Amino acid sequence: MKEATTISHTVVSILIVAYQSGFNLNRCLKALDYQSMRAFEVILVDNASTDGSIESIPYYNWLHLVRLIDNVGFAAGSNLAAKLAKGNYLVTLNPDAFATPGWLDALVNAANRHPEAAAIASVQLSAKNINRLDGMGDMYSPWGAAWRGGKNSLALPIAESIIFGACATAALYRREAFDMVGGFCERFFCYYEDVDLAIRLRRAGWQALITPWAVVHHVGSSSASSNFVLRFATRNRVLTYARCMPGLAALMFSPVMIALAVAGVLTELFRGELANAKIRLSALLEAVEAFPETLQERSIISRTAKVSALDAMTWSPLSFLQRSIDARPISNGLQYRSLTINSDGEIIISVVVSHDPDTRLNDVLKSALAQSAKVILVDNASAKNVRQNLHEWIIADPGLMIIENTTNLGIAAAQNHGLEIARAAGADWILLLDDDSVPADDMVIKLLDAWRSMASDRKYVGLVSPQLRDARGRLKQYMLSSKTGWDLHRTPMLPGQLVRFGIFAIASGSLIRRNVLDIVGWMPVPFFIDYVDIEFCLRMREIKFEIIGVGNAILDHRLGDFQHIKLFGYTLGMYTHPPWRIYMIYRNRVRVWRRFFFEVPAWIAWDFFAAMYNIWKVIVYDTNKIAKLYAIIRGFLAGWRE
Repeated sequence: MKEATTISHTVVSILIVAYQSGFNLNRCLKALDYQSMRAFEVILVDNASTDGSIESIPYYNWLHLVRLIDNVGFAAGSNLAAKLAKGNYLVTLNPDAFATPGWLDALVNAANRHPEAAAIASVQLSAKNINRLDGMGDMYSPWGAAWRGGKNSLALPIAESIIFGACATAALYRREAFDMVGGFCERFFCYYEDVDLAIRLRRAGWQALITPWAVVHHVGSSSASSNFVLRFATRNRVLTYARCMPGLAALMFSPVMIALAVAGVLTELFRGELANAKIRLSALLEAVEAFPETLQERSIISRTAKVSALDAMTWSPLSFLQRSIDARPISNGLQYRSLTINSDGEIIISVVVSHDPDTRLNDVLKSALAQSAKVILVDNASAKNVRQNLHEWIIADPGLMIIENTTNLGIAAAQNHGLEIARAAGADWILLLDDDSVPADDMVIKLLDAWRSMASDRKYVGLVSPQLRDARGRLKQYMLSSKTGWDLHRTPMLPGQLVRFGIFAIASGSLIRRNVLDIVGWMPVPFFIDYVDIEFCLRMREIKFEIIGVGNAILDHRLGDFQHIKLFGYTLGMYTHPPWRIYMIYRNRVRVWRRFFFEVPAWIAWDFFAAMYNIWKVIVYDTNKIAKLYAIIRGFLAGWRE
């Protein structure tokens, strides 16, 4: 168990309402004990559990337990915990949601950056498959349907964004706002109580955000039967609409809401699910019977509302049908206002990812340790002799920290692991390096000097990148740049040259501002390896942070597998990859084309023709043509399908 510091001032009160939570509760609390932020308390309200989960909890000095003799539900249990809480921020957390170590820190930092936000949502990944989303906040339509954004879709990251509301599975609420609107509606018992709260907060004039580094792994509905969920979700959907929807919109869209409710009952009948049809119908009748009380509550909510909140709702029927994420950009002024700039004494932490490296790794570590306060090496299951060499490095230099993965998790997941540790360690800048990319002795200082030279424009910079060189002399000394997205320039990366408006930079050698990273988010884990850095950079550009190339800074870098191929008696040199890697390249490039077409259409057109050219090279020059062409086709199809 991690040693907890004595809390003199509780910044955050984490509210957990448990019922028959089994082993999930212990795992949830253990994850909290490893949070990088320590100024918190946990108020655990147990709704009369009988499964022994409460008795098995070990001692934590930050845990306060409240045991109830009856099950009062999630809404009432959370309100009770909020009344006992001491924190300025209230954080709701389900007992089957397991927080990553930087989760609480990310929530609080986002709340501090955005005082206009009443709620900060977490990124919820499926506990069964972390490459899939459990949801990115709550979306709400004018006809009364709510959904978790992107549930079950590929877990691709988004930047810090405005959403309709936070899912209470793992959400931060500003206490002032929570108290202002009266907390959760206890009549709901559970389900839709967070949607109802989100609408009331919206109508009171507050915003809701999702922040990318606040990540939890969520099991979902682990202590409730399907009949229970069906009843309360059906009833409370109607209650939420009747209580909170602004008058004119309620008149316009109530026929659609009613039609969807009736369609739910009829669908169950057509499927032969008579029991489910009865549950839905009974739940709708419960909602109708409660209308007198609901209308009284509606009158109070309407009188205190400042705005309609209709503009924050999702109006697209297609988005509703696809259960997609409706995340909207935060205005540039708010983003830049929230970022601090330290001119001197920046803390640099390097993150190096390795997988069966050669001896160049020694040069990488030596250079990184000389230019960083700390080096975090994340090793993706290298061979035994490599790990032995790494252990010798640890003994020789206390500035090196090594994370040994038992399997190859891919470049993106490994980078995220290192980035999370670097953020928690207080880095101002984080340097990413591959195991075969050796920085020049003065690379970091030249990158920083170039950034400082930009004066007032420094605040727009998210990443600075060096000039790449290799022993073969085959790396092109230029950076692709575009100011509008519709233009495309091949700008030289020469000594003394500062390239602005870069489209992307390779991850190795990139120096990233930590507070920009907090906003832009993590590397796309489902990509595994290729186009990871391109996706990240395009996401950075999308929210108007610049990528800068610095010609004075040098990185000795190897790019791909260089092979000599004989054709018609001639020996040709070309970069090539095995079929599995080609599959990933084409899968991920299609994902990028689909996601960022309107951000950089000129570059996407350029990359499309580059893809066609590479296919031609496979056909004409390459070996193992059939397997590689098959990999390209599979990659294209997978990229369009997901």
